[in-house]
Amino acid sequence: MIRFAKYHGCGNNFIIVKEADVQGQDYSRLAQEVCGLATGIGADGLIIVREEPALEMVFYNMDGSRAPMCGNGIRCFAAFCYDNGIRTERTYPVQTLAGEMMVNLLETDPFLVKISMGKPSFSSSDFGVRNGSETFLDQTLETDEGTFTVSSLFMGTVHTVVWVDEYPSETAASQLSNHPVYTEKTNVNFVKKIDSETLEIRTYERGVGFTFACGTGACASLVMGFRDKKTGPKVTVRLPYGQLIIEQLPDGEVTMAGPAVKVAEGTYIQEEN
Repeated sequence: MIRFAKYHGCGNNFIIVKEADVQGQDYSRLAQEVCGLATGIGADGLIIVREEPALEMVFYNMDGSRAPMCGNGIRCFAAFCYDNGIRTERTYPVQTLAGEMMVNLLETDPFLVKISMGKPSFSSSDFGVRNGSETFLDQTLETDEGTFTVSSLFMGTVHTVVWVDEYPSETAASQLSNHPVYTEKTNVNFVKKIDSETLEIRTYERGVGFTFACGTGACASLVMGFRDKKTGPKVTVRLPYGQLIIEQLPDGEVTMAGPAVKVAEGTYIQEEN
């Protein structure tokens, strides 16, 4: 049996476990098992809390693929660490495959945290495209629903931003996410501009599909909006189950502030192989 907790950040939900409780397991397989809706607990991803040699968030999508970072996930990670007495200080670093992220605890009831998410990279060598260009900005890609203008960047993980008036179907979203120009697929953010300080976003995550929220996607969308002069340097991102405050500082650093909520805890009973 595995002790677990389930948290959500604006509807993006995760199973969180301590690495000591799953040591020696195949984490990719475990993610598929616990995140399965029919035969598991059901979640968008699995977060493993590694405490040694440094505090680290190990993140897997529901399909078993490992991702470098997850914006909503790291807020839930911080809430789990606070609830379990792993970290209770106001500010501390967390290691991820995308580098070191800084947690800044703002409130505990309700839990609200700001994360320093690092700086974006527009270099295609950081996220992989096959057209040989140094960047992948303002490009056109074809789908069954027509042509979309896309811009891609690395913001903790690969993200593609598409400005829309209406959200496309899951078929079109999947075709963009799995387009052969991307060497490792891409997360796709369909962004509606409400005004220069407010965005609405629907994100199609590689390995997951459409989700209710994506923290790194919200950051990527603000970065592109500010670059394209569609927004100022700070926006509120409205989501079905909450909102995020995203800001790009003068030095290029991006911060994300938002909630994390615990919804369940218990033990997961694995089937015998």
